[in-house]
Amino acid sequence: MSDPWDEFDPSTGARNTLRWAQSLGASTLGEAYDLLEQLEVSNDVPEVLGHDDTVDDAREELDLGLRTLGPDAALADLL
Repeated sequence: MSDPWDEFDPSTGARNTLRWAQSLGASTLGEAYDLLEQLEVSNDVPEVLGHDDTVDDAREELDLGLRTLGPDAALADLL
């Protein structure tokens, strides 16, 4: 059986999103995912994701992480 941590390797944009969520107080992957809507309506999108990534891209990656690792996966372990 493969290690779930090997299956979830977030891109730079997704990692930046996780750091952003952590700066807002999120400590788990599920909490970070819940903050995506806030990111989407904030002025932070270009700063967090740059010009190449989108919130939808980050959402898709974090959704994979939720399915692979579960919502209680600690952000500190992912970053």
